[in-house]
Amino acid sequence: MDTAVQTPPASALKPKISARNLNFYYGKFHALKNINLDIPENKVTAFIGPSGCG
Repeated sequence: MDTAVQTPPASALKPKISARNLNFYYGKFHALKNINLDIPENKVTAFIGPSGCG
């Protein structure tokens, strides 16, 4: 018997990592400006730059 496991959509999950008004600089270059971020549990999230590197 196959039993399907129902996973709620990512938007319904409580964030495991949460950041508000995040800023990041590379020297004088302001790379991230006031970013709000919620990452749910068991999700892969990455930041990549123009070269495609994270």
